[in-house]
Amino acid sequence: MTTQKDIMDALNDLTAQCFPGRTTYRDAWPEQFTRPSLFLVAEPREEIGGNRYTVELKQVFGVQINDTVDDHYEADTDRLSEETDRLMEALSLGVLPVGDRALHIDKLASERVEAASVIKVTLHWFDDRPQRKTEQPPAAKGLDIVTQVRNGGTV
Repeated sequence: MTTQKDIMDALNDLTAQCFPGRTTYRDAWPEQFTRPSLFLVAEPREEIGGNRYTVELKQVFGVQINDTVDDHYEADTDRLSEETDRLMEALSLGVLPVGDRALHIDKLASERVEAASVIKVTLHWFDDRPQRKTEQPPAAKGLDIVTQVRNGGTV
């Protein structure tokens, strides 16, 4: 099963290729975080379907690009736009390689938030459904029980 950690590691690898040498924070960053840096966060995972053997999953991940700021806590708009475009282009292949899998990217969205840019990556994939280890009685045994109850017996 593809874990959230596997996906975060894959996103971290991709962002490290796009922005070598940058610090990447996961889930939380310190109060005095370094700039420029990246922040990766996972939003809740949804199980949206499947069948007896597979489960269909969808999850959104956020990548925040924190740019350097000037004395007025402003980021360079052109530089931040270029960095956003660089990451969007790397993700535009439509899949995110995760281990031996390629998870489908359903949607990419970016927005500017103060001195940062946030890119939302919506992933969609199928995984094996965990199987329960329950034994079902053979059909013949079930039929014997029904017959016994019908004839006034108890189980």
